[in-house]
Amino acid sequence: MFASGDIVRIYAPVAGRNKYHLCIEIGSDDSASKFLYLNSNPNYASCYSVPCERVPCIAPSDTGQTAFSFSMLPRYSAAQLKTYKAEKIGELDSGLAADLLAFAKTLKTLTTSDLLVVTTALAAISAKVRPASS
Repeated sequence: MFASGDIVRIYAPVAGRNKYHLCIEIGSDDSASKFLYLNSNPNYASCYSVPCERVPCIAPSDTGQTAFSFSMLPRYSAAQLKTYKAEKIGELDSGLAADLLAFAKTLKTLTTSDLLVVTTALAAISAKVRPASS
């Protein structure tokens, strides 16, 4: 459904609105897809914040920042992604992926296995030049 590096809009029933995520690992029939959560508050711990212009597929936030949260990896099954009307809205560019990778290597908040998933995905995304989203 999605690829590592895709920026995805997912309806969050608890919040009653859409939330934005970066796909880190594609799931299968037996495992959930893993994501980083994108936030607009740059003040949370374990976040890497950039000006909104660096993530142009998301409308600018009131803070002027898009924050990539590294506190946990939200997981969604294929059924949940369908139920919550998950939709790809863009792709992470390789330069930003490299910046996120450098930040991720300094983290102590994720489990060792989650950190490996994140760094492996970000290294792969940063190594390829992706075509512009249409």
